[in-house]
Amino acid sequence: MDAPIRVKRVYTEAQLQAALSDIHENPGQSIRATAAAHEVPESTLRNRLAGHTSCSGAHEHRQNLSSAEEKTLVKWLSNLTRAGFPTSPALLVEMAEEVRRSRFKLREGLPPQLQPLGKNWSLKFCTRHPEIKGVWTRQIERARYDGVNCETLSRWFDAVRALMDEHRYAPSQIYNMDESGFAVGTSQASRALVNVRDKSSWKKIQGRQEWITAIEVVDAAGFVGPPLLIFKSKHLSTAWVPDHAPPDWRFTTSKSGWTSDSHGYQWLTEVFEPWSRRRLPDPTVRRLLIMDGHSSHVTAKVISFCMQNGIDLLIMPPHCSHMLQPLDVSVFAPLKRALGKETDKVARLDSSRVARVQWTEMYMRAHKTAFSTSNICSGWRAAGLYPLYPDVVLDKVGTARVSTFVSNMNHDSSAEVNLDASLLDSSPPDGTELRQANALLMRNINGASDLTPRTKRYTGRMARGFERLHTEMVTIVQERDAQRQLLEARKKRKTGKRVMLQNKFVFSTPEVLKITMEAESTSGKKKRSARGKDTVQTTELLSDHDACIVDSDVESEGSVIVVARTMRS
Repeated sequence: MDAPIRVKRVYTEAQLQAALSDIHENPGQSIRATAAAHEVPESTLRNRLAGHTSCSGAHEHRQNLSSAEEKTLVKWLSNLTRAGFPTSPALLVEMAEEVRRSRFKLREGLPPQLQPLGKNWSLKFCTRHPEIKGVWTRQIERARYDGVNCETLSRWFDAVRALMDEHRYAPSQIYNMDESGFAVGTSQASRALVNVRDKSSWKKIQGRQEWITAIEVVDAAGFVGPPLLIFKSKHLSTAWVPDHAPPDWRFTTSKSGWTSDSHGYQWLTEVFEPWSRRRLPDPTVRRLLIMDGHSSHVTAKVISFCMQNGIDLLIMPPHCSHMLQPLDVSVFAPLKRALGKETDKVARLDSSRVARVQWTEMYMRAHKTAFSTSNICSGWRAAGLYPLYPDVVLDKVGTARVSTFVSNMNHDSSAEVNLDASLLDSSPPDGTELRQANALLMRNINGASDLTPRTKRYTGRMARGFERLHTEMVTIVQERDAQRQLLEARKKRKTGKRVMLQNKFVFSTPEVLKITMEAESTSGKKKRSARGKDTVQTTELLSDHDACIVDSDVESEGSVIVVARTMRS
C-alpha cells in the first residue's frame, strides 16, 4: 500500500501574524483551533510562539541586500516602468551596488571595497520577487506614451458611447480607416535555422528602394474594403498593376509616395463611399467612420462630404492610435510580417531590384493572409470599440502614468514589511552596516520578555522602514547625479565658439580643435583692445545660422568634420 502523499500547505506571513495576534489577545485559546481558523500549519504556529523566526528572516543575513532594500528596488523598478523607462538587468545590479556602498558604517577600519555581486544575482532577485520578470522592450514615441492616459481615454469612449447609443449602428456600419507605409525591398527580423558551425546569421535584403503607401478600411463585422495603393511617381503606369488584381482595388501616385489631402478625399469619394453604400440595406442608414487625426483625414472637403452623405466622422485623440485603432492594434503588424516573408522568398530567388508589379503581387498575397476575419475582429475587441468595452483599454493604462520617478516616489513607512522572500545563496556583505545594526536591535527586542508582541512587530517595521527610506534616498541621489551629468555635458556642447573653417572642406578633429582655440584666444584679445581690424585670415567667427555641418561621402582614416557655408541671398 502506497504511503499517503503529504500536500504542503500554502500560507502567507500575514495569515501567520494574524494567528499570532489572535493567540496573544486570547491567551486561553487553543493553538490547534487558531491554526485551523487562519489556515496555517499548527507546527509552524507553535514554533513561532516559541521564538523561532521565519525562513526568510532566518536566512536574510546571507543576502547581499536586506528584504527592505530589495522591496525598495522593486518599487523603483515599477516606477521606472510606469514612467516608460524599463530597467535593464545591468542597471539593477548597478543600483544594488550603489545601495551597498551607501550604507552607514558604525566603526572605522572596515574594508574599503566590497566583493561584487555575483553574475546570477539579478536572476535570483527575480526569483525572490516573482512580480519582476525579464521581457523584450518595444520602442514607442514619447508623445504616444505620454498621450495615453485615463482621462483622455475616458473622454474618447464617452464620445463613442454617445454616438452608438444615438444611432444604434450595426457591426457592418462601423468602419476604421488608416494608412500605412511600406519600404520596398526591406524585410523584418525573423527566427531561422542555421548550422551551429557557421558563425554568420545575417539575412541579405535588397535594401530600401522606395516608399509605397496603402490606405485600408475594415468594419466591425470582420470584412475588409478595397485598398488604395499610392506609388511614388508623377503618372501611374499600367505595368505596375497585375492582370489578376481585384477589380475594386484602386491605384494612384504622389511625388513622395505618401498620402496627402487630395488622396484622403479621393479615397473617401471613390473607394469608401461606393463600397460601403452598396453594403447598406437601406440608403438612409448612417455610417460611423473612425480615423486618426492625420491632416489628410480632417479637411473641409472631407467633413463636408461626410455631412452630406450620412457619415458620422469620429476622430481619435492625438497619439493614441496604437491603442485605439483596430488596424494598428492587430492587422498592420501581421500584414508587414507576411509581406516580409514574401520579400525574403523573392530575395532568395532573385537578387535584383524588386519591380513595382512584383511588389504589388507580394502585397496581394500578404493582404489575403493578414486581413482575416479573426484578425480584424480581434482588433476591434482589443481597441474596446466592438463590442464596446472601455475597460479592455483602460486596464492596460492602469493608474495615471508618471512623467518622472522622483515626483511619484511613495514613502509609505507605515506599511508592514513582507518577509516572504526566498533564500539567496551568496556570501554575506563585508563590514558592519545599517542592516547589521537593525539585526542586533531586533535580537535584543525579541529577547526582551517585558515587551508585547505588538511592540516588537512595530519596532521591527520601524527598523526596516528606515532601511527602505535609506535605499529610496540612494536611488534618488543616483538619478539626480545622472541628470546633473547630462546637463553638464549639454552645457559643454553649447558653450564655445562657432568657427567658419575656410580654404578647406575636410578637417580632422585635432585640426578643428586647434583652430577653435586660436579663434577663442583672438576673441579674448579683441575684447581687451579697442576696435581694430581682424588679424586672423584663416578663420571667421559666425553666428549660429552662418555655419552648418553637412554629411559627406568622403572617407578618411580618422574622424573628420565636414563644414560648408550657407549662402545668404
